[in-house]
Amino acid sequence: MLLSVRNPAIKVAAASRSTLPVHVIINSACECTSPQPLSTGIPFPKGAIKEDERFCLRDWRGREIPVQTSPLARWKDGSVKWLLADFLVESISKGETHWELERIPGQSCCGPEMLHVDELADVVRVETGAATFHLSRSTFQPFRQVVVAGEHLVDEDRTQTVLQDAAGRLSASRIDRIVLEDRGQVRVTLLFKGTFPTRVRSRFFARLCFFAGTGLVRLRFTLHNPNRARHKGGLWDLGDPGSLLFRSLVLRLALNKVAAEQMSWKAEVDQAVCSSHVGPLEIYQDSSGGENWQSKNHVNRDGVVLCKFRGYRVQAGGAQQAGLRASPLVSLSGSGGSVAVGVPEFWQQFPKALAVEDQLLQIGLFPEQCADLFELQGGEQKTHTIWFRFGPASSCPETALGWVHEPARARATPEWYAASQTLEPFTAASSPSESRLDAYLGEVMNGATSLLKRREIIDEYGWRNFGEIYADHEMKYYEGPLPLISHFNNQYDVVFGSLLHYLRTGNAEWLDLADPLARHVIDIDIYHTNQDKAAYNGGLFWFTDHYKSAGTATHRTFSKDNCRPGDTTYGGGPASSHNFTAGLLHYYFLTGDRQARDAVVGLADWVIHMDDGRRNILGLVDDGPTGMASCTFELEYQGPGRGPGNSINALLDAWQLTGLRAYLEQAERLIQRCVHPNDDVASRELLNVETRWSYTVFLVALARYLGVKIEINETDDRYTYAQASLLRYARWMAENEIPYFDQAEKMEFPTEVWAAQELRKANVIRLAAAHADEPLRSRLMRRGDELADRAWSDLYRFESRTVARTAAIVFVEGLRDCCFRLHGTPQLPRPKHEGEFNTVRPFIPQRLRVKAELKSVRGLARMLVRLSNPLNWLKASRLFFTV
Repeated sequence: MLLSVRNPAIKVAAASRSTLPVHVIINSACECTSPQPLSTGIPFPKGAIKEDERFCLRDWRGREIPVQTSPLARWKDGSVKWLLADFLVESISKGETHWELERIPGQSCCGPEMLHVDELADVVRVETGAATFHLSRSTFQPFRQVVVAGEHLVDEDRTQTVLQDAAGRLSASRIDRIVLEDRGQVRVTLLFKGTFPTRVRSRFFARLCFFAGTGLVRLRFTLHNPNRARHKGGLWDLGDPGSLLFRSLVLRLALNKVAAEQMSWKAEVDQAVCSSHVGPLEIYQDSSGGENWQSKNHVNRDGVVLCKFRGYRVQAGGAQQAGLRASPLVSLSGSGGSVAVGVPEFWQQFPKALAVEDQLLQIGLFPEQCADLFELQGGEQKTHTIWFRFGPASSCPETALGWVHEPARARATPEWYAASQTLEPFTAASSPSESRLDAYLGEVMNGATSLLKRREIIDEYGWRNFGEIYADHEMKYYEGPLPLISHFNNQYDVVFGSLLHYLRTGNAEWLDLADPLARHVIDIDIYHTNQDKAAYNGGLFWFTDHYKSAGTATHRTFSKDNCRPGDTTYGGGPASSHNFTAGLLHYYFLTGDRQARDAVVGLADWVIHMDDGRRNILGLVDDGPTGMASCTFELEYQGPGRGPGNSINALLDAWQLTGLRAYLEQAERLIQRCVHPNDDVASRELLNVETRWSYTVFLVALARYLGVKIEINETDDRYTYAQASLLRYARWMAENEIPYFDQAEKMEFPTEVWAAQELRKANVIRLAAAHADEPLRSRLMRRGDELADRAWSDLYRFESRTVARTAAIVFVEGLRDCCFRLHGTPQLPRPKHEGEFNTVRPFIPQRLRVKAELKSVRGLARMLVRLSNPLNWLKASRLFFTV
């Protein structure tokens, strides 16, 4: 991604400094004396490294460890843009440690090859050098057998992953496909895809990661309801006929006697370890343990909260104890070996259970101890992580997983990220005394009312909620009982903004915000089905209702609780105006999480499919574009707005990941549909702030498109068209736009968010200045600076300036403003010859085209001819059931 706000001289100097080695910082909250796997994505400037190079990490004492690398994105010349580095650290000190990522000359290797994968007739065998794992090809157990030092630790007949349906019937998993995703010097990853043969169809995806020289295994298990919701009337409440109701999902790991003679456990990180002979043990988290543990945020399909008690309980040896927030570790050991288990975010994603009985270790991802059935809504999925450590006999094997609940994190320096020229907007952090941005961010992230601590207000915890941002800005005009239950669903891309500030500051709290939010968005906020209408399949749900409780709609916007009797205008579903992908893209770049990659590509595919007129019932008579990907507020408006702006961003993100030209070309089609270099801008009524304010979202996306075209050396006719369009609108803005609070009478709700929107307006003008010649260039910069100063001034008039919606915008637009202030704006390429543009031809959406055809005899005749085609009859029968 081209950084379009920096001085070219700075770019050249930065790139020249951005050479290996890379300084890598590892932060650990605790002392760790056992092997811990880490990974981090590292960006590189164009031409810096090639794919076939090998690397190691070296500490200040000269100690070396091998690094497994995987390219995640490339520059146009084929060099690596983002590189995922995997490595194992044997011991980590508490606090910061400093390493250097270095090239290894030639094809040499700084460690032995210990990972081997053999695909046999009925099992896949993985050898790590410390253990041998046998994995069934037919049933996901997850382990058929584990062998350590010649000892067989698992009782394969009783080991299984079991889903219990609402009627109490047990269903074991069936594997349909196994994929070897990663095979390197440090880590092997196997993906298992399968189903549970329940009456309501359900699927699972399980990724098992094995690490060289260890008995460590990371399992990420995703349960998925692929069925569509029925959402009658555009309402998305719990209890929908498309939901999957079930009693429990439990992994049962049965151990042989040689690994299950002694038992150890602790419920919280700082507690002492308890030990005894193997006997009944249950650690069960029923609620968050917070003060608001019975929040209405946890209502079920009947509107009832069924959390039974506050926090967790431990039952062992006939005794019972209680606590608030459990982060447990459980281990069993014997004369022949040991196994330890930890479940990250145990209390945060309640309910959860760990239990031991009769040499059977049970991990309740959706535990049967819960007082209610679980409901996975149509198109919803949920991913849980479990860590296992298999090893030789040990008196205290759970210490090998002591880091699970406080894992170390690795990153490069802010200066490296800046020098790589892969992030936009980006600049290394300055001190709060020097930057009004950092002063504002301090208000948002520090103290008792920080964005992280606001989770406690509505108890934004539980398996469906954790990671979500509490939409506290909706309190402004809310009149119901407190607290208001309202969810942000990543509006304005909090994931992206948080990751930018984590990378520029190194402050781990930003990652604490972004990491669970990204995973929540991937699982819960995206509609994971292909059985609904094209406008909804694979889409991203809106934030919940303005100034109303979410009711029983959870994170799905429209609830029956907010629908007035007889109101046929209320309701809807996913739409292009709420499609944020940049955060998920960069989350993938930093973690290598394939679910994030799939989410970005899926959301771009959603853009293409919703605009494909062949995919809906009107396609029987008109198979042209629907206009759904390029409308904002109403279908008739096909001009610049957040709908096409977000669609273009999603397409550009998918193009970055895949290199598929179809994504870039679709973005170009949407651009040419919505703007023209000869537009009569005044006729767009962009000064109607309530309905047209979001045109600036589109213009930011347009500037980003131009940056992409520069990056790939394509300053062609389409570039010329887009650049001329951007300048057309920027000139109009400089001459006609006034601060929002100078026209407050036009606002229905004159809140602090308008000051944040003012920042984006200022930034659009300055982004356009990079493409302008003098004297327009200087005039645009001056006007942008004036509007930005006014935005900050207006923002600080509000005590509520740090609410979620405003903060989300400032995270990105405030940083972009800071970049302009520090670095100015470059002069970006201008075409050698001004383009000659055709006359403006307004785009007519499919629905309006069909209506027009119905009003003419010739149009009716054309429709009848198309309908007479027998092939259309079958298509009509399929589409009928998704309308």
